Amino acid sequence: MRHALFSIAAAAALVYAMPARASSDFECMPTVEPAGTEFGFGCAGSAMLAPANDTRLNLALLLADRHGTAFVAQPPKTEPLQRPILPMPFSWATYASRVGRAGEGEDASWTILSGQGTPCVSTASGEAQFIAALNADKSVPADEKARLADARRNAACTDEGTAAATDALDADLDAALSSKAGREFLAYWRAAVGFYNGAYDPAPFVALAKSKQPWVREASRYMIGRAWALAAQARGFGEYGDIEFEGMDRAALGMAEAALKAYVRDYPRGQYTASAYGLMRRVYWLGQDQDKLLDAYRWQIDQTDASLRNLTDIDLAQEIDAKLPADAYRADKADPLLLAVDDLRRMRAIEGSPGEGGLSRDALLAQRSRFARAPELFEYLLAAHAYFVEKSPERVLSQLPDAAPKGTMSTVQFSRQALRALALDAMRDAQAREAWLRLFPHAQQAYQRETLQLGLALHDQRGGTIPRLFEANSPVVDPAYRERMLMNLAGPDLLRARVKDTKASSRERAVAAYVLLYKQLTRGRYADFLTDAKTFLPKNAPGSDGRYFKLEQAPPLGDFAWGGTAEGYRCPSLQTVAATLAKTPNNVAASLCLGEFVRLKGYDAFELDFSPSANELGGGPSQFPGESFSRQRIYRSAMNDAAATPEDKAYALYRAVNCYAPSGNNDCGGEEVPKETRKAWFRRLKSEYASSPWAKKLEFYW
Repeated sequence: MRHALFSIAAAAALVYAMPARASSDFECMPTVEPAGTEFGFGCAGSAMLAPANDTRLNLALLLADRHGTAFVAQPPKTEPLQRPILPMPFSWATYASRVGRAGEGEDASWTILSGQGTPCVSTASGEAQFIAALNADKSVPADEKARLADARRNAACTDEGTAAATDALDADLDAALSSKAGREFLAYWRAAVGFYNGAYDPAPFVALAKSKQPWVREASRYMIGRAWALAAQARGFGEYGDIEFEGMDRAALGMAEAALKAYVRDYPRGQYTASAYGLMRRVYWLGQDQDKLLDAYRWQIDQTDASLRNLTDIDLAQEIDAKLPADAYRADKADPLLLAVDDLRRMRAIEGSPGEGGLSRDALLAQRSRFARAPELFEYLLAAHAYFVEKSPERVLSQLPDAAPKGTMSTVQFSRQALRALALDAMRDAQAREAWLRLFPHAQQAYQRETLQLGLALHDQRGGTIPRLFEANSPVVDPAYRERMLMNLAGPDLLRARVKDTKASSRERAVAAYVLLYKQLTRGRYADFLTDAKTFLPKNAPGSDGRYFKLEQAPPLGDFAWGGTAEGYRCPSLQTVAATLAKTPNNVAASLCLGEFVRLKGYDAFELDFSPSANELGGGPSQFPGESFSRQRIYRSAMNDAAATPEDKAYALYRAVNCYAPSGNNDCGGEEVPKETRKAWFRRLKSEYASSPWAKKLEFYW
């Protein structure tokens, strides 16, 4: 049980101790752009090497380049009418889960205290290897194999230890085994049972280190180092699982290192070689030997033979992040990839200023010799500094000469090309769009194409040419990007075209129809609403009653078939309201009923009435004419309209005051009104329209 407790607590302690490099999805609302400098809560990740990326993401991308790993994205599945998920920006956990094994890289617990550092990790694999080796040994009789295999299957490891495994020991097993190899398997089995029961004594394995049985000999050689490693950490954890490095047994760590080195020397491609390298890294970490740990990571990073690496690139990035302090990335022994990751981190912006490390261009230039093996990466770092820190796109272009990509692009190659395109865009260069387009055929790694789509979409957004992104041959195909543009930027003509395009997805057509009708209705284009509703409003379309996030599922087109109200302030159907407003746009009663539609259907502070910042996808001026809707504006107009009836004015005053109930904050849109003004509205309602039901109903102002 102790292992289960301290692995969680210690992992948490280490993660929270590294806020500059950790990641979280909590309150994550990143800027939707190809690459940035604002780390925020760690969810601004991109397929480009960028300051805003979680350091684990930048490292994993560089490791994939070094190892020739092709990350394949497995995006989350959605139903046909469900809102598509933005492919990027993403957090480290999201990226790791999409390109790695389920749950891979999501937290530090696996790499800190599980893996080779706990006894139970090898239960299943150890059983399979034991039985496979046993069955392969022709000198062991069949009946002995059966007895030994059954005994091994009963030696399951649990968090409580394996006392049951001892009970399962057949007292007659000694007498039943006559073959020499069989008895060596039995001796190994007994040593393993002791290990699983928490007796981290290497002696039984030392006794088997010269066994004539090949598998028993090799496994025992490996287990000597493993036993010493676990013995070393026996007093290295506090009562609640907190790591106490000073409590580690240094002598035992030294014995573990010696045994593991001897094993990999004699078994350079053994069955447990990769695992032994991983366990050696753990030994160096437990001993806080940063130099040896950096050497071990350098070997692991340089190792292109995947069979000798015990971790995927995702898990290796996670482990390095968990075990190396930030200053180690800059140590002389650190691999250039680690230095590059730290350089990018130090380029992050904090409240608009250069990063926490204050990395200057001169300091970066002084590192040139460290990147002798990776000149392309160093040139990219200089260009990234010019773009993200110096804000000099001209220097980016001089640093990264124009060179058409050839074949599939690595992360470094992709980042160089994409940064050039960003710089051209920043300079409003006429070649910027072509710079994005020419990269698409060469973008094969995970999320490279999504990054390019985002860059191209932002280019056309700034140029006011959104419709070209929806042409038949457009490379911007991600449904989330397209939807964001339709919701925030598209004009009426583009929206109609998307509804009519039978080759578009059912979701895109429905969203386009919904946005078109909503904005026509709330931007004063009432005649157009009536015309398009006849064409685009399906019969029996679903509404949004009880749904707060209206566009998470199928767009609720049925809302536009609203039948009005029969109680309170009475209103005819929405079609009748729109028809009245089409003829007399300032009609007070119809305007108040439009407000009732918005209020009762939950459209206050609706997402279609807001837009992102101008520098991200969906930001900037919309091509749909008219102002965003505000109920408060309707009420203020009605209460001051000489043609309004007393009932209309009373209701307008009542609703205007209630816009601030009960918090004192405006829930109806429009400009904030001071409390004294709301007090005046309340008194006017109570004095001028005291006999109205609205005056009698309203007891307070807020």
